[in-house]
Amino acid sequence: MEKIIEQIINRLNDLEKRVGEIEINARPIGRGGIQRQNKKQTPDDLILSIINKVGECDESEKLQSKILDHKGMEAKILLCFYISYKYFKNDWLTTGDIEEITSGLGTKIAVGNVSNKIKSNLRQYLESRSVRKKGSPTPYRLNRKGDKYFESLLSLNEAQQ
Repeated sequence: MEKIIEQIINRLNDLEKRVGEIEINARPIGRGGIQRQNKKQTPDDLILSIINKVGECDESEKLQSKILDHKGMEAKILLCFYISYKYFKNDWLTTGDIEEITSGLGTKIAVGNVSNKIKSNLRQYLESRSVRKKGSPTPYRLNRKGDKYFESLLSLNEAQQ
């Protein structure tokens, strides 16, 4: 009998430990329910990481001199998607994210201008997660054609100088 009681106590202790671990990784959502916290980066973390990566990556000097120091919005918009593609598992970015990233890089491009450039010139280099709807942000990311095009922009600018 003592052996059975000891097994029950051990199982209860194990269950309490497991429930405690679940409660640490959960937060209340109201009415007694809980929701797991995501370990993924928040959009703000991603934006800051992209801004920092432009200054830290191997080709940062090239990006600064060839893209950021020149006029034209298209290359700067593609730069944001390129860094996401190359270093952050091609995470989805919205036009608002692009505005914040370019602002952090010192060459702010307004949301409306980003949206217009994507509509007119850059759509072939990007894929969207959902259909464009007025008033709601559409997430975009770079496709393979966009990666090749951006790489050609960097090498084209190298050949000119």
